Amino acid sequence: MSTISFTNDAHTLIMACSYVGLNPKGDLSPLTLKEWNALAAKLVQSQLKTPGAMLGLSAEALQSELALSLSEAQRLAALLERGAAVAFELENLMNAGIRLVTRAEEHYPFRLKEKLKAQAPPVLFYAGPLELAQHEGIAIVGSRAVDAAGAEFTARLAELCARQRLSVISGGAKGVDIVSMKTVLENGGKSVGAMSDSLAKKIREREAREYLFEERLLLLSPFHPNAPFNVANAMSRNKLIYALADYAVVVASDLETGGTWAGATENLRKAYAPMLVRSEIDAPQGNRALVGKGAAPLAGCELEQSDFDLRQLFAQKSFSNAAPVPDTNQQLGLFEA
Repeated sequence: MSTISFTNDAHTLIMACSYVGLNPKGDLSPLTLKEWNALAAKLVQSQLKTPGAMLGLSAEALQSELALSLSEAQRLAALLERGAAVAFELENLMNAGIRLVTRAEEHYPFRLKEKLKAQAPPVLFYAGPLELAQHEGIAIVGSRAVDAAGAEFTARLAELCARQRLSVISGGAKGVDIVSMKTVLENGGKSVGAMSDSLAKKIREREAREYLFEERLLLLSPFHPNAPFNVANAMSRNKLIYALADYAVVVASDLETGGTWAGATENLRKAYAPMLVRSEIDAPQGNRALVGKGAAPLAGCELEQSDFDLRQLFAQKSFSNAAPVPDTNQQLGLFEA
């Protein structure tokens, strides 16, 4: 894949909504998701219609066509004038094995558009086979400081996913994330890691390179591949983990604090994926609270049966705890808010 394969619409989203070709410490910053959605709403109501139609327009023309303030138009024009810098960095990223997909392209993960709608990231960076984002899978999430019982539960569940050809979706962090992803891959399965930072560093790890080469691992992120860890980014990417999954299992959560709790409670509110929570005597207090909020309980002994289907088990347990189904009749367009 080369930079030439990007359409004008895709190039526009990359220039407008990412740090590609930008100095992260400079004065010019890309549009946030909220800012892009507001602009996209104006765009579809204008004579321009598509993102690519903005290319080459002056700040004055953008201001007139899109009813922007002068400062907004000048910022947008500056973002769209950096084609050479963007093309140069795109080439470097692709040589390193990192690709991009934008909300303006048909191969953007459909599940994210379907479930997140306007909250779907305009630009995704990824390494590995993007089609794994559409593979049937289970999100396995939990605390970085998981105890031995939680780690054992995680490994057992990941082994079952590998055996039953279900991908494991997780966040690539220490603790539950790494245990689940490492276990499913070591057992011949597939995994999707929704990263909040350091994608470029992660793909240079020996084990990651091996699984990427075998096309059993997909790493993706809405943040620049060199972005450092940031709590807000970690919280923001949680929704991707749930939206990419058919079911989600919370192994260990603190009570009313931390990223696992924030992501799980958001999923309960938004119903991205039916959610189950490890429910055992030694499970953390946050787990019990999540069950009280409507998540389905899941005991370790239920994973010890020799002949059962995870899909069927999760469907049965989720049925009585079913959350409202998100409205998918009004789908997000390729770039619309």
